[in-house]
Amino acid sequence: MSDVLEYLFFTRAIADQFAKALEERGLPYQEEIEAVQAAIVFKVPEEAAINAWDALDDLYDELAIADQALLEVSVEDEMAGSAAGIYLQLANGQQTIAQVDPDVVNRILSVLSLEEFNQFVDTLVKSVEQPDESAICQRG
Repeated sequence: MSDVLEYLFFTRAIADQFAKALEERGLPYQEEIEAVQAAIVFKVPEEAAINAWDALDDLYDELAIADQALLEVSVEDEMAGSAAGIYLQLANGQQTIAQVDPDVVNRILSVLSLEEFNQFVDTLVKSVEQPDESAICQRG
């Protein structure tokens, strides 16, 4: 597939819901398992999804929240309630999860919205991937 939309999930139950929605819409897709994190990736040809982009994005946003919640429950079960995961989107298109203390995340989210927190995390990731050695006062 050349131009594709990619949708990534970490739990089979949520991925199956997305696959069912694709099938109900008659959209072709490829399902792959991402090697590093064993994430489930759906690749949908852009041209096939052109009339369903908004609906797919809305559905993905909704399912991604459920997917993250299930993943966090899974991590908590494995770590006896002592871990949470933050998704990090890398410039090369890969995603990874940073395991963090859930108490710290809860404290951060008590003063920042999820959107503000995500913007902050994205800024950190970009700064690590593309270091800027200029003085902070020289940046525009």
